[in-house]
Amino acid sequence: MQKSLLSVFLVLLANLFSAQTYVDQVMHYREEMNREFGDTATSILPDSVVIDFHGLNFFDIDPQYRVVAKFKKLKNAKTVVMKTSGTKTRSYKPYGTLAFKLHGKKCKLTLYQMMEPSRPDLANYLLLAFTDLTNGFESYGGGRYLDYTTADVKDTMIIDFNYCYNPYCAYTDGYNCVIPPAENALKVEVKAGAKKWHD
Repeated sequence: MQKSLLSVFLVLLANLFSAQTYVDQVMHYREEMNREFGDTATSILPDSVVIDFHGLNFFDIDPQYRVVAKFKKLKNAKTVVMKTSGTKTRSYKPYGTLAFKLHGKKCKLTLYQMMEPSRPDLANYLLLAFTDLTNGFESYGGGRYLDYTTADVKDTMIIDFNYCYNPYCAYTDGYNCVIPPAENALKVEVKAGAKKWHD
């Protein structure tokens, strides 16, 4: 009986440390973002704004927004021209879909592969640009992003919305940020990751 209780205690303890490690990892990511935005040498913000910078806005870290998704490769997909927040357009190819459940609802998002001839260094970059029901209220109205590479792709993948971030155009002018495609409009709230910068 005592051994059984000890085993349960050790499992609970391991889970506790695992959860804390996860929170620490997300917090480290956010601290790095704040460090970049708060340094005039690396920030996209004007120096006058950086002086009074006190950190980006984030939702609380919530493990329920770390979901398991099934990946399906899209065959013979054609390159599409995606609109941006500015005057330029971007070329991407639908790479594959990610199917998962969030808040008990079936969801699906499409990963897009960058197809810019001028940026061959980003040929393996995959963009997951999406909107959800918090956009325009708690989060940036233009949607949010998650990044992957072709090396990350597996039959079963993790989507961790606690890492989702705002495109640069959420913070300042002069950028051409991809507008999430209509098929990536989630019909659920994603109260995770970056909030909007200001009203």
